[in-house]
Amino acid sequence: MPIFNQRRLMTVAFFIFLFFATFQTNSNATFFGEVKTGLQNIGSDRYGYSIFVPEEYTSDRSWPLVIALHKEGGRGEDYIQTWIEAAKKRGVIVFCPTYEHPRSGLPYEHDERLIKLKHSIQDQYEIDPNRILITGLESGGHYAFYLGLRYTNEFSSIASIGNAFEGILQKLFTYSYSQVYQLPILMLLKPGDKIKEDALKQLKDIKDRGYLLEVVEVENVKELENPNTNSYVLEWFSQVSAQREAGLKDRSFNVKQTFYEWVDRLLQNR
Repeated sequence: MPIFNQRRLMTVAFFIFLFFATFQTNSNATFFGEVKTGLQNIGSDRYGYSIFVPEEYTSDRSWPLVIALHKEGGRGEDYIQTWIEAAKKRGVIVFCPTYEHPRSGLPYEHDERLIKLKHSIQDQYEIDPNRILITGLESGGHYAFYLGLRYTNEFSSIASIGNAFEGILQKLFTYSYSQVYQLPILMLLKPGDKIKEDALKQLKDIKDRGYLLEVVEVENVKELENPNTNSYVLEWFSQVSAQREAGLKDRSFNVKQTFYEWVDRLLQNR
């Protein structure tokens, strides 16, 4: 092959490499085409899901993501309606999947689907990995609590609206040993809800481990489905995200915490 052809091929190859290297540096999303904003109801499988993306979305910065799980018998396309106004005001992407509440006590197939959908959204939009909230209403709050405790590397905060401990997934709760995987937790309780003795022991265990835990009793049960409650959750989410991000930057890597992180990753993959 003539020398000038070799040089031309090398030049073309260099610019192709430079283009893709630049793209990967500036963007985490790999979605090509026009990025959709606003409310979308998507029937990608037998359940489907809904997503709201603020109209002012741009890919030149990272955005917080809220994954909100409806109560048993609900649908994502209905539950997302209670989040839209708060999401508009705070510039938050909200993902509400329709799902079947795990009844067998072995939710792993459901987990896999929800996390796969989450990854798909992260491929389409610029999501800040340090600002991902998993939350839910009543039975959805119980499922969200379980997901946040078990898949700690997928989320950054947990908020349970109306229920957390009680439910079929309680036996699967896993608490982290390492500080980096101890996600901030918000529990909103129904008025007059009495936390059972075993749940109180779990609360104490969570605090003793070093979790940032806030427990709030709402004034009346109707507030749980009030959009103002979701605004409160997003306010809490914004505050703890800033605190947690600052803490992670300042934390020192010691042998004990490094070992705990290894143990946590091992338990998450069991």
